[in-house]
Amino acid sequence: MSFPSFFHSILPFILVLGICLSPLESAAQKSGKDELSRFDRLAEEATLLNKRGQYGQVASLLEPYKRDKKNDSALFFNELGIAYRNLGKLPEAVQAYQEAEVRARQNPDILPPILNNLGFVYYLRKEYSQAIAAYEKAVELAPRFKEAHSNLALVFYQMKKYEDALQEIDYVLRLDPNHEAAKKFKEEIQRKLKAQKR
Repeated sequence: MSFPSFFHSILPFILVLGICLSPLESAAQKSGKDELSRFDRLAEEATLLNKRGQYGQVASLLEPYKRDKKNDSALFFNELGIAYRNLGKLPEAVQAYQEAEVRARQNPDILPPILNNLGFVYYLRKEYSQAIAAYEKAVELAPRFKEAHSNLALVFYQMKKYEDALQEIDYVLRLDPNHEAAKKFKEEIQRKLKAQKR
């Protein structure tokens, strides 16, 4: 399954803004004291495979363990979501990210990137209200999370809510005044805003 056609029209902005669609902090990095669970070890292996673009292998590696009641690894489900998203299995990606979200609720550091990833899958499915809800929850937990603000701007842009898009991208530029991609996106939003007001 390929990305929807509307995706190609905004692809330059996605590439330029550098949307955060990457894996979370590795399980080993999150705590030197904690012994990794079997599921976190699988997740670390999946992280490496995802970085190499071996999404089918990630799905094959993790799927046998996704229904295991002992699996409490948010990283596991985030990596599975990344694989599914890149394989074009968007309903499965939503489900995986939702499972990651449930497991990450006690860890405020990893929850915003999971919500960001979930929001992007909703965006790809043109489920804009769900995308907005996920991104807003991410920025509520991490107000300085530039990628979530950029993604929120992208959703508003796609919905032709240019004032809201401009507000979000302005916030990104307040956080990072030298962000060239955000500057270019702001110019594009302003052009659309002018055209809309004619």
